[in-house]
Order: sequence, then structure tokens, then C-alpha cells
Amino acid sequence: MAYRLSRYQQARLDAAFARADRESALRKQDGRCKYCLCKLNYKNVTRDHVVARATGGLDHRNNIVAACVRCNRLKGSMSVKLFLRLITHPLPGEHMVYRMIWFDRRLNIALDEMEKNVFRAVGIKQ
Repeated sequence: MAYRLSRYQQARLDAAFARADRESALRKQDGRCKYCLCKLNYKNVTRDHVVARATGGLDHRNNIVAACVRCNRLKGSMSVKLFLRLITHPLPGEHMVYRMIWFDRRLNIALDEMEKNVFRAVGIKQ
């Protein structure tokens, strides 16, 4: 005899798996958004489907990355290749929000480099 979960039990189980996927992706990416590289924690991380579910992507761990709310909402169902092009090389005439993410991404990269240089100068190993 097969046991079937109630809707409530299934919803709780789904939420637990979603939380585990988010936390796993966050650990893999060293606590950074996959796209803009901003620092994330367990409270403000979202899980983004690399291949959007709307375009046939699976709800599987291999298809999930950690992203900030802004990048996740902005990416929506567009491909990762297109979204990365928009935020790494925004063209004139494209929406301003892509340029803002481009700026944040460059700033985060520069801050990481500065942090590494300070640690190296002080003699602290990371």
C-alpha cells in the first residue's frame, strides 16, 4: 500500500528541498550572487534556474544557482548567455538597470581585489 502525502506535507517537503538547494548553491558560490557578485546570506538568497522552467528547464540541483533578488527577477526566463551579455557589456539604449548591475559587478570585483591586496600587505593568509 502506497502512502500519499497531504498537500500540506508535500508543500513543507518542497520548501525544505528548495531551502537546501539555495543553501547548497550559496556554499558553492562562496556566498556570492552568480551574476552581480554581491555578497549574500541565507536570508536574502534566491535560487535561480539556469535554464528557466518556463523554457523547459528542470527543478534540479544541477540547474540551480544562488542569485540576489534583483538579478533573479531581472533575468526572468531569458537565457544565461543573454543575461550575462546584458550585465557585462550593456549597450547604449538598453535599460538602465543593466548598467547598474554592470557597475555593481565591477565594484564588487574591485573590492575583492583590494581586500586581497590588503590581506597580502598585512601578511594574513586567506
